[in-house]
Amino acid sequence: MTKKFFTLLLFISILSYGQEKYNTLSMGFSSGFLNEGGSVGGASFPVLSLDLSKQLTPSLAFSTDFMFGFADGDGYDTGGNAVIYDVNFYSISGLLSLNLLSLGDLPKENRKIAFNLRGGLGLLGVNGLNTLENINQFGSVTMLGATELGYRISDNIQARVSFMQVIPMGSGLDGLQRSYEGKWDFGFRTFNFGISYTFGKNESNMAWINPVDVVSAKVNIVEQEITSLSIDSDGDGVADKFDKNNNTPTGISVDGSGEALDVDSDGIPDYQDIDPFTAPGVSVDPTGRELDDDQDGVPNSMDEEPNSPVGCTVNFQGRQIVGKGAFLPTVYFDVASSEVSYSNYQRLATVASVLKANPGYKLRVIGFADSDGSTEINYKLGLKRASAVIESLVNTFGIDLDRMIADSQGENNLLANEDQKMKFKVTSDGLPRTKGFKSINRRVQFIIE
Repeated sequence: MTKKFFTLLLFISILSYGQEKYNTLSMGFSSGFLNEGGSVGGASFPVLSLDLSKQLTPSLAFSTDFMFGFADGDGYDTGGNAVIYDVNFYSISGLLSLNLLSLGDLPKENRKIAFNLRGGLGLLGVNGLNTLENINQFGSVTMLGATELGYRISDNIQARVSFMQVIPMGSGLDGLQRSYEGKWDFGFRTFNFGISYTFGKNESNMAWINPVDVVSAKVNIVEQEITSLSIDSDGDGVADKFDKNNNTPTGISVDGSGEALDVDSDGIPDYQDIDPFTAPGVSVDPTGRELDDDQDGVPNSMDEEPNSPVGCTVNFQGRQIVGKGAFLPTVYFDVASSEVSYSNYQRLATVASVLKANPGYKLRVIGFADSDGSTEINYKLGLKRASAVIESLVNTFGIDLDRMIADSQGENNLLANEDQKMKFKVTSDGLPRTKGFKSINRRVQFIIE
C-alpha cells in the first residue's frame, strides 16, 4: 500500500508538469521543530520537509510533501505510569493549497506576500520505542491542516514560514492509544522555516500573477479565434481558417472546404471545365474534355475503333463508314452567345478533316437554342450560331463556303429535358448540388448531304 500511494502521488506531480505561458512547478525545502500533543508530549528538533508543488491556478496549487525527523518526550499514561518515548518518523502526504491574497486585483509588481491555507491526507510511519514497547508501524492515515506565509524574493525564489497540525488515525508519535482519544490521536504540530524554487523558462511564476490577467489573456485568444472565423480573403463564403484553397476566383461555386466544385470529378474544376459532365473515370485533357486520340470526333470511352485514319468518316461509335451516315461532333455555346469558343476548335478540326477527305460532301449546319426567350429570338440565335461555325470553318480551316448551308431549329427539337436536374456528390458542407441540362441544348449540329 505504501509503495502504491507514493507512486500515485509522484505520478500526479510529474504528470502535471505542463509548462505553458507561466512557470508552475516548484520544489521546496524547510526545517523546524514539532510538538506532540496529549498527556505524553515533547518538543523536538529538527523536522525536515521536502515538497514538490504544481501551481494549478494563480490561487490554487497541489503539492506532494515528504516529511521526516526525530521526536522524544515524556509524560504519564492513563494509569498514572511514567512514559518516555524516543522515535524517528516519516510521512508522505498530498495537499491542496489556497492563496487567499492572490484573489485580489493587485498587479504582479505589488504581490510580495502569500497567505496559504493548506489541507490534505497522508500516511505516517514511526520507528523507535517507549517505556512500554518497541514501536514499528507505517500506514497510519493522517489528516493535515496548515497555514503558510510566503514572501517573494524573486520570480523564482520564495521564503516560507508554516504551521501544520497532523492528526493520525490510531496512536501518534508516542505509540500510545488512549481510550479518551478515540480513533484519532491528538497528533503533533510542526513549525517550519523554508525556501522554494520555481522551475521553468517562462518569464513569470503563475503563483504571483494577477488572476484577472490570465482570464484576460484567454478572452483575447477566444476573440482572435472568433475574428479568424469572419475572415474570408477570396470571398467564397468559406472562412480562411477552414478554406483549403484561399485563392478561388470571384463568383466561383465552392464546397464546404473552399474547393471549387468539380461536378464530374475529373480533376478539372467546373469553372475551367469545358465539358463538366464527362463520364466517371475517363481521361480528360487540361480543359476537362475527354480525350479523342484518333481525332475522329468520338471520345476514347465510346470509340470502338480508337485508331481510325485521319479524315475518315465514322459513326457515333467511332467505326469507319463509307457514305453520308458519318458522325460529326457537336459544337456547344455559352448562354445567349453565338461566339465559337476556343474549346470547340478541336471539334471543328474533325469536321474539316472529314470534308477535306471527302470533296463531294456538303454540310447542313443547324443551330439550336435552349428554351429561354421567345421562339423568334431563339430561331435567330440558332441561325447566328450556324453562321458563326461556317465562318470558322471557312476562315480557319479553308473549307469552301459553297459546301455549307446555314439552318436553324431554334428552341425546337431540344436534345435534353431542361426540367430535369442532376444531383451529384454531396460536398463537405453536407449540401447536395444539382445542375440542369440547358447547356446541352445550346449547340450546332451537322448533317452530311
